[in-house]
Amino acid sequence: MSNTKNDEFVVSPMRDNWYQSSSYYASSFSLITTVNEAGLTSIGPYQLSFPFEVINERSWMVVSRPGSNTDRNVRRTKKCALHFIEYDKEKIETVLKFGFPGQEPEEKMAYNIFDLIESPTPGRESNDIYPKIIKDAYQVYECTLDVERMEQNPILRDSSSSHLLLNIDNILLKKKWKDNLEGGGTTMPEAALTFGFRGASKFWFGERKEPYWLPIPDLGPQHEVVHYEANRLDEEVRFTMEACKQLTGIPKVFLTQALQGIIAEAKKASVTEVDLAFVQKLNQERESG
Repeated sequence: MSNTKNDEFVVSPMRDNWYQSSSYYASSFSLITTVNEAGLTSIGPYQLSFPFEVINERSWMVVSRPGSNTDRNVRRTKKCALHFIEYDKEKIETVLKFGFPGQEPEEKMAYNIFDLIESPTPGRESNDIYPKIIKDAYQVYECTLDVERMEQNPILRDSSSSHLLLNIDNILLKKKWKDNLEGGGTTMPEAALTFGFRGASKFWFGERKEPYWLPIPDLGPQHEVVHYEANRLDEEVRFTMEACKQLTGIPKVFLTQALQGIIAEAKKASVTEVDLAFVQKLNQERESG
């Protein structure tokens, strides 16, 4: 690994596509399936594709070239699916071909090595609106374009780039990765990475190295950690901060399991907000039982 600590900083000129031409930006990327006017599923790769709203709303932002196949298709049908694949050099080379502008779906399908299948989501069978999904992906976000909010926001509406604000309707995970996620995450997908188009002739990709994890440092109020974990487990049941202060004594290794148990009890009681009184009630029942 190069060490540039003692190098001087110099100004990099501001160019178009600055994140690639004026700086370095490594990230994952998504393969977006859409439907063209002939009813065919098309695949487009996007590096500028990232989470937008993550708490009460679940949305995704895609920055596209105006008038691209993906841009035109999403604006017409309002539907798309975002796919994330694991690293495979042969598949990466196909992704690179997908990114060449101006190709129609028929041209892409001539060299496509990805399997396209029907979505398992009821009502999202492929037609002239809903695209097929990529079987090779480890996860898929099924999305709907939020036209109303885009038209209300001048940045999204008037930008020289095309900003696609996508509400996430469904998250599909391969069973292995869903089990891994709910089991505390003992490993991570071999996610493919990209540094983007550089030097007018090259598109840079990379494979991740073996990931590792570190324990959360004990630097602040423990109840805030509990609150964060509790409110990411189930979208229907929310925990108050006061309730979480009562749960800081649970060993970290059992925290997720304990929170899931509280969520199950809340649903039995048709409770959507776990507050201090509800936690105290559960504790009393446990002690008396």
